[in-house]
Amino acid sequence: MLELDGFTLAGRVGPVSGEFRAGALTLLIGPNGSGKSSLLAGAAGLVEGEGRVRLLGKDLHGFDLSELARQRAMLAQQASLPQGLRGYELLALAAEPVGGVSEAVCVAMAGLGAPLGLDGLYARHVNQLSGGEQQRLLIARTLLQVDPGVNPDGALLLLDEPLAGLDWQHQLATLRLLRRYADLGLAVVASIHDINLACQYADEIWCLHRGRLAARGGPEVITPELIAEVFGVAVRLLEQDGARLLLPDTEAGC
Repeated sequence: MLELDGFTLAGRVGPVSGEFRAGALTLLIGPNGSGKSSLLAGAAGLVEGEGRVRLLGKDLHGFDLSELARQRAMLAQQASLPQGLRGYELLALAAEPVGGVSEAVCVAMAGLGAPLGLDGLYARHVNQLSGGEQQRLLIARTLLQVDPGVNPDGALLLLDEPLAGLDWQHQLATLRLLRRYADLGLAVVASIHDINLACQYADEIWCLHRGRLAARGGPEVITPELIAEVFGVAVRLLEQDGARLLLPDTEAGC
């Protein structure tokens, strides 16, 4: 789906090579400053570095802006919110690349309303909402842009720390939605800080450290040794019924 071949942003990330696969949920983990945001920005075509980035076999910078907006959606950290809009007007912006609000858009909005708790937010002005409420609307707007029921050309969904500012209920709801969109055939990629949630929900985890891939694979690649090397934290690994849980080793003093 999206292939990275030696992608590099000098001083920030790389070289990184690999593929974000269609139908898979890939979660990026790593300390602050490890290159997660830079990698996502490069995958979205927002920055141009060295190496190659190909979406559906085509060089990413060979897409014009309107075509790219139909193929991929990106939620950036601290995304700006247009002031003066109501919640439903903010979501309607996601429909612009696919011809505006339609019955399919309304159906998709309804499908996102319950899990993200949006029904009470649509009529309110976004500047009157809490940070977590705004974040949930931004997540919904991003999903709508490439929702298969709205946009048959949607292929790639990128989200930079979508769980930031969300309570636990809506963190889990967001991850379930990302899982659902991956099951619909999209390549879904998100950066998160909760390593245990990454192990529970990801098909593949990319662990970045100092701009490079320290590990890549299923949840089994996340080991106490890796966490100590990358995060400088001693942890214990618990496994039960196929689930993996990392707990701080309080006896280690860190």
